[in-house]
Amino acid sequence: MKINFNTSVARDATITSRSEDSCVVTLGANGGGITLPQIKGAGKRYVVGDIEVLEDHSVAMMFRCFLPGAEKERIFMRFGILPEFKTRICFDLSLLDNSTIYTNRTPGTLKLVVHGQRTDIDEVDRFELGMEDTFHDVRVRFENFYLTDEKPADFPLPDKKIVDEFGQWKAKEWPGKIHSMDELKTKLQALEGAAVYPFPEWNRWGGDANRKLKEGNGFFSTFKSADGRWHLVDPDGCEYFSLGPCGTRPGDPCRVDSFEQVCDWLPAVDDPNFKELYNIGTTRRAAYMPLDSFKMISFTALNLKRVYGDNWREKWTEISHHVLMQNGINSQGNFPGLGVNDGKSKLPYVRELPGFPSTDTLIFRDFPDVLSPEYQEKSGKYAGQLAAWKDDVWLIGYFLRNEPEFNFVEGLAIADEVLHNPAQTYTRRGLIQFLQDTYGTIEALNAAWETNFESFADFEKPIDNCSTMYPKSEADIRKYSTFLIREYIRIPALACRAVDANHLNLGLRWSKAYNLDMMAGWEYFDVFSINCYDFDPTRDMDFVKNAGVDLPILLGEYHCGALDRGLTATGLKGVTDQVERGVMWRHFVEKVAAHPYGVGAHWFQYNDQFCLGRYDGENYQIGMIDICMQPYPELMEAVYATSKVLYSVKNGETAPYERLPKSIPMIGY
Repeated sequence: MKINFNTSVARDATITSRSEDSCVVTLGANGGGITLPQIKGAGKRYVVGDIEVLEDHSVAMMFRCFLPGAEKERIFMRFGILPEFKTRICFDLSLLDNSTIYTNRTPGTLKLVVHGQRTDIDEVDRFELGMEDTFHDVRVRFENFYLTDEKPADFPLPDKKIVDEFGQWKAKEWPGKIHSMDELKTKLQALEGAAVYPFPEWNRWGGDANRKLKEGNGFFSTFKSADGRWHLVDPDGCEYFSLGPCGTRPGDPCRVDSFEQVCDWLPAVDDPNFKELYNIGTTRRAAYMPLDSFKMISFTALNLKRVYGDNWREKWTEISHHVLMQNGINSQGNFPGLGVNDGKSKLPYVRELPGFPSTDTLIFRDFPDVLSPEYQEKSGKYAGQLAAWKDDVWLIGYFLRNEPEFNFVEGLAIADEVLHNPAQTYTRRGLIQFLQDTYGTIEALNAAWETNFESFADFEKPIDNCSTMYPKSEADIRKYSTFLIREYIRIPALACRAVDANHLNLGLRWSKAYNLDMMAGWEYFDVFSINCYDFDPTRDMDFVKNAGVDLPILLGEYHCGALDRGLTATGLKGVTDQVERGVMWRHFVEKVAAHPYGVGAHWFQYNDQFCLGRYDGENYQIGMIDICMQPYPELMEAVYATSKVLYSVKNGETAPYERLPKSIPMIGY
């Protein structure tokens, strides 16, 4: 069934040309779009069509679904499109059930995510194709859109070269771009050097040797001072603030399957000189997602091997330690790769314990049936991995997992999802028992909830949006949700503590800190970790503190990017240029340090992402170094300036850096 663009209506957009099959539109900077009226009532599963961004940067596109009379969309899909590169997109309308935030990538399309509330497609009044807010009006061409029940087998890509032999974006020039192997070799060799901290008061851990807080116990620990401030303490007992990038690995994985023809050069998969650098296989992003096949390689590793030969990994290690430590970086954030549990560490690190326990039946997205014996059993096996780590003195602590996906739904109550899910789970039985214990009789529950259930057996059947349908139930739904979150944390956390009493449990790296339910279980952590994509972390940290969490707070991720150095997307925060990236570093880190609970800030990430996208399509200019391993000097100058005053800011002796960066709307997905 064809979509006819002659029937489309523009919102904050100007249609400059159109026919039945195509439409060129200038989308307004405030997130404009055009309607696709044929979707309503068609009963088809997929929307398929070709999109070309007629600009020199990527665009965060939006597929929005509006209920009748609503000004704000109920649910949307956000996805990235490369500039001047016609790409076939496929929207699966079954995803309006909000069962996932992430999707497997299709050729050409950058990362596609789903945000909002579960929506019945028959309730949607308006479907709109447009873009996220950006810093200027954007021209886009839509072509050949149609509705179908069959996912397309073909996702054609333009026949044009857009990536050079070093993994750089061909269409753009910028200061520091590499143009030859000789230039690359010279610039890499200039980065070689000793791994030393520039500040004489810093000890080998990166702690302040002049600020001893307690007797060291040989491992990293925590300390709360008499003034109520939380601190990290290094193995020698000195004050330690954890500062560094995530992903300290030899380059970011570059997704090249289906992209081979657009690259100037890629080694053959069976080339003995480079075969080890390929990563080819299948994976599931989450247990509930379909299997995905991929082929990836790191251009950074390729560049290093072409310069240094078989000694490339040792040289990467030397250069990385030198670049980071000489600028005042004393930690590796999550996904570390320098001296991890190998006796050769020079930088303390944190890491995620892989394989967080799941269950065969999931409640919602990745939330398991936490009251089941299966969850208890798998938690014990999961914790057993710590036996191999427990004696590593360079390990600060471990995260239980990264960004639980159920938490991306605003205002989520897990108990609502227990009732929505038709499965007869242990959590459902537990909820029924909780209600029986609370009310005794169904008549008492009905009186309190203003409902008319016939018996508690009614809760064995699916109930949609219980706390919304029956507003008087909300307090009980929230109470049981909090209990489930606490169990979600308690069971694996206690299992981990039984295996490893030496290292800090750093929590879950929550993606957001705006749901009080997610503060439950904090008492089983040693440090409370959140990821914060904002220019100032104070609001998020205060939310955690004011929720009653009495723990040190670690900021597990933050970043920003700009469009002036090679890549076509900014990441989850955008600024005008590289100088402003340095301004953000200074403001963010020093605000964390000045906060009474702040003990660390980890930039995401060490490497720029690949211009055509990592495994899921992120292609952000967010690195401390680029794909040719060249540091961004403006950012490094800011890193050094903050590290120089870090411990005096932490202890209230120096005011934190106050200027906010000059920002632009993100280009991120």
